[in-house]
Amino acid sequence: MASKNNTAGSSSSDQARERARQIADRQSRRSNGKPVGLIAAVIALLVIIALIIGVVVWQNNRARIPDAGPVPASANQYGGITVTKDGIVQNSSDVQERDLSQEPEPAATADTSKTPPGVVDQDQAASNGKPVQVVIFQDFECVLCADFEKQNADAIKRAVDAGDVQVEYRNLNFLDRATRDQYSSRAANAAYVVAEQVDSDQYMEFAQELFSHQGTGGLSNQQIADIANKHGANVTADQLGENTYRPMVNVMSRESINNGVAGTPTIFIDGKRYEGGNFQDALKKAVDEKK
Repeated sequence: MASKNNTAGSSSSDQARERARQIADRQSRRSNGKPVGLIAAVIALLVIIALIIGVVVWQNNRARIPDAGPVPASANQYGGITVTKDGIVQNSSDVQERDLSQEPEPAATADTSKTPPGVVDQDQAASNGKPVQVVIFQDFECVLCADFEKQNADAIKRAVDAGDVQVEYRNLNFLDRATRDQYSSRAANAAYVVAEQVDSDQYMEFAQELFSHQGTGGLSNQQIADIANKHGANVTADQLGENTYRPMVNVMSRESINNGVAGTPTIFIDGKRYEGGNFQDALKKAVDEKK
């Protein structure tokens, strides 16, 4: 009987030792009462969160547009891209830089009796000996601008090629909030870059194609670059992402509001505000009056 009891005791001892070993093994994988695997997972999660925060901060800093910036070579000091039969006018600005902080905050209501700077005086236009000046304030996310472009772009292009008209495009960012990533501003910035590299026809064809995508929620920089490169430019998405001319877009847009541009498209034909009707008839009338 004693031998049997000793055997049972030995078995119980072995089981206890085995349980103790298992517990010790589990404890060896714990630190401060927390499993090593859980600690590793928490650390990994914190690293991922830190990386996400870092990326967001970097993107926000990159997207933060300074008040002051250069006037594009392809624009005058009012932000207009002037397209003529001889090409796009380059280096015509009287200043090298524009600063948003120097432009007053817009009034609640635009004074549409004003004529924006750079628009020819209509009383002098008839005798200035120059082609008819058409100034178009537009927004690449504007539905009405896209409709106007679809209806009139070819007629405008023919008039420019004939030397009867020169068109100044001022691309505004009124509808930035209508898209998830400020498409109006990005497209306007791209237009300046493209206009520095291409001829008049190529620029107008580039703009036509941008407008054909209006209402899709905004093109990516890569998509804009692809369209630009189809029309003679050499542009990359990274280059557009530098936002070089975004300060100019902001200045020009505020300046336009302060000088009577209440919406897009707003159009002047030899200094006279176009109030609707058949645009091509109005343009032909202005051209005929100068001949």
